[in-house]
Amino acid sequence: MSAEDIIQTCEAVWEANKSDCNAFAKAVASHYGVTLTGQANDIVDQISSPAKGWTKLSNGAAAKQKAAEGALVIGGLKGSAMNPPAQHGHVVVVVDGELAHGAYPTAYWGKLNGVGDKKKTVNWAWKAGDRDKVTYAWRSVETG
Repeated sequence: MSAEDIIQTCEAVWEANKSDCNAFAKAVASHYGVTLTGQANDIVDQISSPAKGWTKLSNGAAAKQKAAEGALVIGGLKGSAMNPPAQHGHVVVVVDGELAHGAYPTAYWGKLNGVGDKKKTVNWAWKAGDRDKVTYAWRSVETG
């Protein structure tokens, strides 16, 4: 598995899932045989659980490093942790690329009732007050 494989998968599923962050993350994960279920809040719970095969990362720089190594890396924040609190959380798929401000890795994401983004740093995926609270986690995957 290479970092480029993850990017190619993101490109392949982005158009069909650009209007829903959890559907996008689930589509990418599914390509590699990884099951994510529920909405974004549920996915954040899943990636926070070592019992589900995920390993939490300390920050965005660590997420960038794992993505560069070809791991599947998901970033997420529950709606209840956002300011102001929201009903729905948000999740992204981190990929190899730029690290903005030494903290925010490059990612792809869908956006509920809108259009997500691709190959953009995650400081654009959350409000300034929320982007430093994101949980990142990784797992190794094989080519799908």
